[in-house]
Amino acid sequence: MDAHDARRSGSRALNMARRYRLLIGLTAVLLAVIAVLLWPRPAATSVVPAVPAAEAAVQRNDRPRPAAPREIQAAPAKSGAERVLALRRDVAAGDPVAMRDLAELILRCGFGTSHGAGLWSQVDFLAGHMRTDHVPLLRAAAARRGALCENIPGDRRAQALQYRQLLQDAAKQGDLLARLRQRSRAWDAERETALPDDAAALVEDALISDDPRALYEMAYLYTLMPRAPVQAGIGSSRHDHTALVLLACERGLDCGVGSDYADDICLNSGDCAGGLDSLLWRAAGAEGATKDVQARMQWLRTLLDEVDRAR
Repeated sequence: MDAHDARRSGSRALNMARRYRLLIGLTAVLLAVIAVLLWPRPAATSVVPAVPAAEAAVQRNDRPRPAAPREIQAAPAKSGAERVLALRRDVAAGDPVAMRDLAELILRCGFGTSHGAGLWSQVDFLAGHMRTDHVPLLRAAAARRGALCENIPGDRRAQALQYRQLLQDAAKQGDLLARLRQRSRAWDAERETALPDDAAALVEDALISDDPRALYEMAYLYTLMPRAPVQAGIGSSRHDHTALVLLACERGLDCGVGSDYADDICLNSGDCAGGLDSLLWRAAGAEGATKDVQARMQWLRTLLDEVDRAR
């Protein structure tokens, strides 16, 4: 590789790092706007009513949908509809896991914006600024996301209200991931104070859970704007966020191409050729921090091994 190629490669890697930080920032802004709009309104008594399958099908068929591009006409719309309907039924039955998962899906769907014409307009824009051989990956991610999002009823405000209530109800029932998300998404002191969980105890619960998803959610307590104090040494390094996410991927979280996390990145930035872990390693390399992240991951592995032995 000559000097010119090296400079181009370094520039691309830096752009990827900036895209990842921008994605985190956009998510933070979106959640902050939601908090401003919805705090402290009284909670609705019934968030997601059960809908019979036949009625749900009629509601979906009544809504106009723009045609997807020809190459992805076989998008798994039926499986998306079934997944959402199953979540809504389980929510109506009081299942906190379903509450948490449906809340996250509503957030991923941009409160009703990530399907139909809006989604495909974004895809067309991104497709014009990326390598042509990566465009099918983008369209496949859009097909997966649209098949889910088009089956969530309600306008933007209704879905935002559902999101907040579902996450709150799941956390009240003790769901660890919902509790972590509440803490990481409390964007000012008033909201933090109103949360029932002690931040340090929440980190401890995440560490002993042996759940890679908890590690991922815990990582968002330790971004550039920490939402929890240093606990057992976690939070004392600026690389803890990256190291925790990568460790979650290493321990079984689906971070590869086609995962929800990779689709988030793909649909927001056009970087569709790699998974979340691949992007993070490229970002670390672009910042000259690969060895620091590796060292921090090893430190966290040792900590988790000690937790396992104490269990």
